[in-house]
Amino acid sequence: MGFLAKLLLGSGTLTPELRAALEAEGLVRLEEGLTGSVRYTRFRAPGRYHDGKITGVRVGLGISRERLVVFSHSGRAKLVDTRFADPRASMLAVDLDREDRLAIAVDYDRGDVPKVSGQLTIMARTPDAAAVVEELRARLEDGRRGNAEG
Repeated sequence: MGFLAKLLLGSGTLTPELRAALEAEGLVRLEEGLTGSVRYTRFRAPGRYHDGKITGVRVGLGISRERLVVFSHSGRAKLVDTRFADPRASMLAVDLDREDRLAIAVDYDRGDVPKVSGQLTIMARTPDAAAVVEELRARLEDGRRGNAEG
């Protein structure tokens, strides 16, 4: 990675504290230094409005037995931190965009997040995109089943 890209986008790693927390929860997969983008669609949050904005990012993605985390800017900017058993996980959709790129869509209109609406889609390149999508879909489905039963 070039110096300028690292300076502007970060390294795409998770913080040591977050990595340790995921390991304590049973780390399943860790993908760091992924290049990608975040697309905002009719996104509103206090003091922010974006529609069609696309921002380049480097992300770190972690999957434990309990949750999914996606952070950018060297672990300082949280994009997703959701437990699979949380009802808000229903806001997430995961797809394979290309052979080497996954898409994680967050639809705030489907969840109970005060003062936030719209969607954001995180695109990330990884050679194991299909395996990541399969893992996430299975864990999200298990979490949804658990919520329906409980």
